[in-house]
Amino acid sequence: MLIQRCLASLRQGNAFFMHLTPAEMHLTEKLIVGGVCSEYAEIMMIEAMILGLSTGTYCTMYCGPVLIPFLCGTEKTGYKRNSGLIGTFLVSRFAMYCLLGCIFAAMGYVVNEFFDPVLAHQLSVYAYIFCGASLLCNSLGVKFPWGCGEAGGCKAPKLRRIGNDWVTAIITGLAVGLHICPPLWTAIIRSIFGGHGLSGLLYFVFFYIGTLPFFIPLFGMPFVAKRLPALRRVARVTQFLVSLYFLIFTGLIPLFFGY
Repeated sequence: MLIQRCLASLRQGNAFFMHLTPAEMHLTEKLIVGGVCSEYAEIMMIEAMILGLSTGTYCTMYCGPVLIPFLCGTEKTGYKRNSGLIGTFLVSRFAMYCLLGCIFAAMGYVVNEFFDPVLAHQLSVYAYIFCGASLLCNSLGVKFPWGCGEAGGCKAPKLRRIGNDWVTAIITGLAVGLHICPPLWTAIIRSIFGGHGLSGLLYFVFFYIGTLPFFIPLFGMPFVAKRLPALRRVARVTQFLVSLYFLIFTGLIPLFFGY
C-alpha cells in the first residue's frame, strides 16, 4: 500500500513520468518496486539476525541441559561425530519450529502478538516428556551411567536401537522445538506478517542462524572429554538424572496432576 501511494505521487508530481509511454511506465514502476523490496528485504534479514543474536540465551537455556551431558557422555568422542550430532539436533529443532509455524498460521494463532501461555505450558510438558524419555533410553540402552562393558554391552541391549545417539539427537531436537519462548513467537509473527512466501521463510532462517553462535562451544566437547576421562562418567550420571527429572517432575506429574 505504501509503495502504491509513492508511485501515485510520483506519477502526479514528476514531469519525467508524464512523458513515458504505458510500457515504459510499467517497466519503471517494476524497477522502483524491485529496489524498494530489495532494500526492505535486506533490512528484514538484518533484523532477524539481530533478534536471534540478542535472544540466543533462551536457546541455550533449553538446549544446554540436554546437549552438554549427552555429548560429553558419548562412547566415541571424535570431532566429526560430535559435529554431526549437534547438526542433527539443530536441524531437528529447526524442522519443529517450521512445523509449528505452519500449524499456528493455519489455526489462526498468529493473529495475536502474544502467545497463549496455557498452550505454551502444555507444549512444554510434552516436550519434557519426549525429551526425558529419549535421554533415558539413550542412558539405559547405549551408555548406562556406570559403564556398559567392552564385550557384554549395556544392561538393556534391546534399547540400543531406539536409544542410539543419532535417534536421540533427532528426538530431543524435535522435543526441544516444542518450547515456545517469546523470541521464537516474535520471529514466527514477523516471518508470517513481514513477508510472503520465500521472504517470510528467509526471515525465520536468518533468525535461527542468529541463535547458532551460542552453540559454537559445543563443538569443542571432544577436546575436553579426551583430556578429562572422569567427565564422561559424570556426564552419563547427569544425563540419567536429567532424563528422570524431565520425564517425571516436569513432564508426567504436571500432565496428570498439574501445578
